[in-house]
Amino acid sequence: MSPGRRIRHYRMLRGMTQKALGIAAGFPPETADLRIAQYESGVRTPKHALLCTLAEALGVLPSALDIPRIKSHEVLNQLLFVLEDEYGLTICLLYTSPSPRDA
Repeated sequence: MSPGRRIRHYRMLRGMTQKALGIAAGFPPETADLRIAQYESGVRTPKHALLCTLAEALGVLPSALDIPRIKSHEVLNQLLFVLEDEYGLTICLLYTSPSPRDA
């Protein structure tokens, strides 16, 4: 899920309008709703500092709005092990045989 979709998700959970979130993030009231609409639609991508400000206004951690960066299979495996240990998440891998077209 993109940062914009996450912003919208948490904004809706909080019952906030785009204008209210924009004002809480420090945008002028005249453009507050437009700026949030641009972020939610993906027209603009908030820089990290703004993402932190939006997260604070929404009452969530900045990591809730950001896209996790997984740089390798090893890092992904470590993350999955932590999720399994900490939250009981079970990972099931599905294997599908290659189609004759892939041979």
